[in-house]
Amino acid sequence: MKIPSPQTRINIPAAKLFELTGNCQNLAHYLPEQVKDFSATEDSCTFSIENIANVTLTILEKTPFTYIRYKAENDKNIPISLELNYTAVSENETDVQADLEVDIPFFLKPVIEKPLQRFVKELSEKIKKEVEKTGL
Repeated sequence: MKIPSPQTRINIPAAKLFELTGNCQNLAHYLPEQVKDFSATEDSCTFSIENIANVTLTILEKTPFTYIRYKAENDKNIPISLELNYTAVSENETDVQADLEVDIPFFLKPVIEKPLQRFVKELSEKIKKEVEKTGL
């Protein structure tokens, strides 16, 4: 199941946004409040989502200024990937869209879909808020 976020316009050049979100140490600033026990290196991070799962995100591939793909391993053994896609709109504006790909059994879809939609929407919104407010 693929879950896209709304496209979000951020007042920052694509190169800078790519640099910030391409460093897993910065992801703590963008994740929802339910995330706890965050630790990271430049290429991976681990955290827990309250009452849901323990997660390890690792960068799988990057295309400068346009795309980052993360693989998420979790204690529930559910295959998950997260993609951040960037589109330069102008010299100082970039559109970002987060796409979450989750391989879950069909019967779990009604239970999981809405929280995951909320997650990718919050992720895009927090990236915008934190980058424009603090430059992180």
